[in-house]
Amino acid sequence: MKVGIHVVQTLSGHTISGQRFLNKAGCNKLRPANKSSFRAQSTSALDEFLHRIEINIDKDKEAARSERRQAFTHVDWKRHRSSARFIRHLSTIPESWVIRGVLWHVACFILLALGVAAFNYSYACKGLVPPYSIAIEPMQLTSFALSLLLVFRTNASYARWQEARRSFGSITTTGKDIMRQSLAWFCEDDWAGKMALSGWLQALAQSSMYHLQNEGHLEDDSLVPLQGCLSPDELAQLRISSHKPTFCIAMITRLVSRAGMPTELLLRMDENISTLVQAVSSCERIINTPIPLSYTRHTSRFLMVWLTCLPFSLWQYCGWAMVPIAGLISFVLLGIEEIGVYIEEPFSLLPLESLCDKLTHSIDNMMLEHRLFSEGEVITPKGSTGDSECLATSSKMQRYNC
Repeated sequence: MKVGIHVVQTLSGHTISGQRFLNKAGCNKLRPANKSSFRAQSTSALDEFLHRIEINIDKDKEAARSERRQAFTHVDWKRHRSSARFIRHLSTIPESWVIRGVLWHVACFILLALGVAAFNYSYACKGLVPPYSIAIEPMQLTSFALSLLLVFRTNASYARWQEARRSFGSITTTGKDIMRQSLAWFCEDDWAGKMALSGWLQALAQSSMYHLQNEGHLEDDSLVPLQGCLSPDELAQLRISSHKPTFCIAMITRLVSRAGMPTELLLRMDENISTLVQAVSSCERIINTPIPLSYTRHTSRFLMVWLTCLPFSLWQYCGWAMVPIAGLISFVLLGIEEIGVYIEEPFSLLPLESLCDKLTHSIDNMMLEHRLFSEGEVITPKGSTGDSECLATSSKMQRYNC
């Protein structure tokens, strides 16, 4: 009689099928373990170990990404192209998170090179040829392929960076254009519709920023500078929506469709709304689709193997000098690979807050100037004969701002 007992083992939260113990011929025999089960267990344990290391090491590195968000001004550009930039860049090496990200790996390769040098030197002192050495020709032949992999990896990451900046910029630029169109084409007395549209355009930019950066959420009032733009009911609806940027676009579409404009003007504004949908979708495509993982993994594996073999090839040509040389080469190549990975996800590095603030500032100014023009006020350039009128208008603008 056979008695089957199914044992369930749990490792790191994953359920793994155990062995069936069979009673055959009066003896209990354990069936040979399934290799895939042990492979799954070891992989799960390794992933958990690496995850803990990543949390401890990369915690400050990930937090520092928000500090790199800088929208350049004219002063920044002058400093950027300054002749003293080389000295400044060298002086900021300890502050570079790209260098900090590869520092431990570079240290490991330097220790490896030092160990290989000491091992080979011990044989050289005895007049013996070091038993472990690699000819330089394979390293030279494969260095070309490695260079192509690193360059393509970095260029692909920069293309994602550029597309992300262009896509989110399209949200803010198109928002300004929609606001301009509404001020010109909405009914003159439909001030409530214009105000509502301005609020939802700002909400679209803010919600898209939180959606892409994953650093805040609209349930936290401290993260929402929209209380003055949306009513409490509108803000509550935005919070409970499952996809907030899409909800904002739907509200913008509803406001435009109810404005009572002629069909040709409505179609013009609908084209801009379609541009908003495409821009949000483009941003989501970037955040949801990395560079093919097989390419990234193969580049990383190839680089690590190549740098590991490098000290065994340099000893016969450089002697003890191969220790700093191997360290310098590993620093350069690992740094290039780190830059490619660092900018692959661009939204946590782009100054999206600055772009949203500029959109808010532009919309507020457009609304204020439109209101002044609708009341018959004329803004006279400063220095002309209407200085007094200009000052009066400026004081009224300040009053509206308040």
